[in-house]
Amino acid sequence: MKKIALLLFSIVFSCLLVYAETKQPEQAKTAPAAEKKAEPAKQLQWAKYPIFTATWEKAHEYCENLEESGFKDWRLPSIDELRSIVQKCPETAAGGKCLISDKNGKLSLNDYSKQDCRGCRRGGFNLPGNGWFWSASQMTGTDHFWVISFKNTRISNANKAVPYNAYCVR
Repeated sequence: MKKIALLLFSIVFSCLLVYAETKQPEQAKTAPAAEKKAEPAKQLQWAKYPIFTATWEKAHEYCENLEESGFKDWRLPSIDELRSIVQKCPETAAGGKCLISDKNGKLSLNDYSKQDCRGCRRGGFNLPGNGWFWSASQMTGTDHFWVISFKNTRISNANKAVPYNAYCVR
């Protein structure tokens, strides 16, 4: 008798589970799939050491030919990539007050504000170095490129013939 009761209980319980599952709203059925985490964005890898005092063309050539850590796909970083590593300076960090940005198509002198791009005394970078660093971002309609100061996170522009420093990125 106990076996029959246990069998009947199992059948009734299984039927209730199937019934409850069919009565769930569509959103509840698909919730576990929606909880999957998105793939993380590719992290930038920075060269171990910068090249010091090179014209923009020499810095660009250096990065294009760099072989480091088993990789050959190095390049000069964009101004946005340099701004992504700014620390303690919200004005010139990525998304800050300074409008200069490849992503937003803001690379002309009309987009530049000395006030908003002046940097911060305590600002810095999580890479070693001091002085001005080249970006691959060209100022619209000129032979100037956007540069950033590792000393105070200030953003400016410079003629490509002037020697500055550069970090390569991949």
